[in-house]
Amino acid sequence: MSTKYNSYAQRLDSVFKAARDEYAAAYNAVEQARKAMQDAGPDALKRQIATLQLQEAENSLRKEAARIWTEFDAKAAELRSALEKEVQTSNLADPSAIDSNAVELMKTGVLTVDDYFGFADRYSENVTMLKLIGHYAKEAADSTDDRKDRVALTVLAQDCAKGTGKTLKAWDSMMTAANYCSGRGGNGSRRTTPGVTLSMGEWWEQLSGEIIENF
Repeated sequence: MSTKYNSYAQRLDSVFKAARDEYAAAYNAVEQARKAMQDAGPDALKRQIATLQLQEAENSLRKEAARIWTEFDAKAAELRSALEKEVQTSNLADPSAIDSNAVELMKTGVLTVDDYFGFADRYSENVTMLKLIGHYAKEAADSTDDRKDRVALTVLAQDCAKGTGKTLKAWDSMMTAANYCSGRGGNGSRRTTPGVTLSMGEWWEQLSGEIIENF
């Protein structure tokens, strides 16, 4: 089930597919030049011309790859910035959104780490409750002697304090998929061969489809 922010996911989908198509066109030009060189036969002049055309196509692919994914990253960053701003604007704290029973439970100080994470999941689209959960999770983190629990609660408190819930997390998951499918790894910095990049691009629909549908 999609949310009111689904248009952002659809736009990222379109931007990625456009970049993928551009890359495929540049890659196919290299393959065509390589085939032309193979088809040149023993004719020395034809082979020399074909070799130069192949080198030109390969140089063009390298330049195009850098341009294509740099432009994609810039457009994706613009979309995320706009999404984050809209989420924050529409998720201002609302007193009527407070679940008093949940707040009273958190005040007791008896909740476990799992309880806090359960609350964060239950109220993932309620920014007011997320902020309160973050507040009490931070108090719980400060008072526990268990190092593992302290770390988990601190991380949860930081996430909740942002008040953005699952929306931006889903976006970041989609961007991880986009980076993988551009052949650059999850963080977008890995370098792969052109063939691998083209092959990875074919996984986009499978990796992103459900995220986009439910965004």
